[in-house]
Amino acid sequence: MTRPILHGSNISPFVRKVRVALAYKGIEYDNTQQSPFGAPAEYRAKSPLSKIPCWEEGELVLPDSSVILSYLEHRWPEPPLLPSEPGPRARALWFEEYADTKVAETLAMIFFQRVVRPTVFKQDPDEAFIEKTLTETMPEVFDYLASCLGDGEFMVGGAFSLADVALASPFVNFFIAGEKVDAERWPELAAYVERVHALPCYAPIVAGDLPRR
Repeated sequence: MTRPILHGSNISPFVRKVRVALAYKGIEYDNTQQSPFGAPAEYRAKSPLSKIPCWEEGELVLPDSSVILSYLEHRWPEPPLLPSEPGPRARALWFEEYADTKVAETLAMIFFQRVVRPTVFKQDPDEAFIEKTLTETMPEVFDYLASCLGDGEFMVGGAFSLADVALASPFVNFFIAGEKVDAERWPELAAYVERVHALPCYAPIVAGDLPRR
């Protein structure tokens, strides 16, 4: 039987989210390094929005990270990434949505400005945008996440879940862009990200994606 294929660049926070879930569930797959920029027609036929990741399993093609993770949770339910109780389950799904939108557009856009624009598009980073994000947008995001986390070990129900998979992923791009979580201002959040990144399903992926020092 042909192994499933995950299309998408490892550096993408959305691709990383799926990679972590696959590692957590022990699912074997192949990986193609596909950029969303200037994607060939063959890939755009699989992913009409020309976004990554895209999951290909025989005739099944799923071009969206949240859809992929929903499929994986049904196809390989153990170990689960979603709580069984309705309230915590919905809460985990909310944090996935917040991670894919507000957290990603805040942290990964710093990465886009500092790393992608100079290397891919040969453009200077927008320093005004970076400064505004770091001083206005990012603190609001971090304040919200810290308030939701409280003194908990994980974001929902005291156990590792989809919420943690999704929320921790954009922080890798944030670190690659040369930034960090201020541990004095947000000590619980800084410890949380470090704790999630150190988990067996996350640590090798983070180590592989961060540049060698």
